[in-house]
Amino acid sequence: MNTAKRDAAAPGRLQAGRVRPLMLVVASLALVGYIDRVTGYEVSVFLLYAVPVAMATRWLGTAAGLLTAMAATGVWVWADVASGHTYSKAWILYVNAFNRMVFFVLTVAAIRYMVGRHRSLLRRLSAFTGTQPVCTQCHHVAGHDGYWRSFEDHLAEFGGATIQHKVCPDCARRGYARAAYRGDAIEQAS
Repeated sequence: MNTAKRDAAAPGRLQAGRVRPLMLVVASLALVGYIDRVTGYEVSVFLLYAVPVAMATRWLGTAAGLLTAMAATGVWVWADVASGHTYSKAWILYVNAFNRMVFFVLTVAAIRYMVGRHRSLLRRLSAFTGTQPVCTQCHHVAGHDGYWRSFEDHLAEFGGATIQHKVCPDCARRGYARAAYRGDAIEQAS
């Protein structure tokens, strides 16, 4: 049974290529929790929790990043309580945990934005690198999607450029020269 059929047959099964990143995320979260527990509540290692959240988001996707954000919040609460930190009011722990989780969720959002932006820029760059098929008759350009477009449409769609039609100086000189020649020819004919 090939892997595509096996993965389709067991949708809940973790793909083989994702096991190693998942183990790294879990191990790094456990390590950060241990460091937080050992250093106590007086030393803040709060930003270290962003590392496993970032790894999960980048390697495993948004859902894994959000789950890791929740797990990181839980590990932070455990490390804070286990280190002997007592609060004057019980609700302060929950407010602090909520603040941590908001930060982790924002970390997930920022990483997803950066990954999306990177992919978009790569897509735009790949449209103008390498060999580009161009029709020798009509000068249409074949896009990566297989459709033929005018160069202006190709540049606008894949490059994100705004096309402004203008006349270059060489064409302007030639056009004015032709117009002057035509004007002389018309005057001589009359």
